[in-house]
Amino acid sequence: MKKILHISNDFCLTKVHSMLYQELDRMGVGQTVFNPVRDAAHVGRNQFEGQHTSIIYAHVVRPWHKYAYHLKRRHVFNEMLKRINPSEYSLTHATTLLTDGGLAYQLYKQFGIPYIVAVRNTDVNEFLKFMPHTWMDARKILLHAKKIVFINKGLRDDLVRHPVIRGIASEIEDRFMLMPNGINDYYLDHISHGPRTGHGIVYVGRFSTRKNVVRLAKAVLKLREQQQFSDCTLTLVGGGRAYTDEMERLIANHPEVFTFVEPIAKPSKMCEVFSNARLFAMPSLHETFGLVYIEALTQNLPVLYTKGQGVDGLLPPSAGIAVNPYSIDDIANGLETLLTNEKAGNQEVDFEQFRWSRIAEKYKVIYEH
Repeated sequence: MKKILHISNDFCLTKVHSMLYQELDRMGVGQTVFNPVRDAAHVGRNQFEGQHTSIIYAHVVRPWHKYAYHLKRRHVFNEMLKRINPSEYSLTHATTLLTDGGLAYQLYKQFGIPYIVAVRNTDVNEFLKFMPHTWMDARKILLHAKKIVFINKGLRDDLVRHPVIRGIASEIEDRFMLMPNGINDYYLDHISHGPRTGHGIVYVGRFSTRKNVVRLAKAVLKLREQQQFSDCTLTLVGGGRAYTDEMERLIANHPEVFTFVEPIAKPSKMCEVFSNARLFAMPSLHETFGLVYIEALTQNLPVLYTKGQGVDGLLPPSAGIAVNPYSIDDIANGLETLLTNEKAGNQEVDFEQFRWSRIAEKYKVIYEH
């Protein structure tokens, strides 16, 4: 088998892809990672030393490309050809349907290189929802892909419901496969089944609109109106640039309820935070996967998540509850259900499915096939 070409526009923005590629490198898979970047400061991020891996950061994306999909694709494709030799590769793995998949499709058309493509949140909830000029490209990419990978069941369901994709669903469904992301081995090597007590809730993530943290905070305040949950608290780990004014006011006005903690990088420190809580909650409006749900579950925290998003469909019923993220009442009811269910936890979760080495093995089989 020749090398694998990974086209990953957000390689520098998330460690998810780097973790997979490192495991593939350990298995001896020859691979090149092509990462087109918009910000020169991102060059070098998530880089790792591998015996069988080369990483190409190409500062070729411009701010206006966001509004010119086809121009961006042509420009980045030409820049990619200046940096790679297509004859070296037997397969392309595109990490998104449109941004990366469009480049993989061009390689297939021009050089006959087969490809597999992943469908992510931005594909379904941004491109296919708000950018009709990309719809025909999405059809072409899907029709010619050897495999179509979904990180969660909800993305698969949303994709086939799209009016432009619905008509080709029967032609491509046999190539669908569900492949969750993995988490840091530290959590998998330090799984706790110990009981959790109290009414402490923890959230980890940015304070962005998509993460829906304001509605979660209001749901906690609503829950505290009940006498049995009057001591309910919410620890918020994250914030960042998306630290909203409204969330900041809620924290300031209710210091007895909300505790803000700066982002935590070390898994061991994060486990300490989890150990002091009863459950984890993140009712995101849209979520491709959400590593932190599984990280919290390893510490026996049941999780509150969104219907049809993220880990919905990947976990046993005892591991958590799915809610309507737009309803404060439904979020509050979900929190109450988890706080009163003493059997909720991680006892029935198969954590090995979230180990990167196991996921990499599955991808290696696909590549060889």
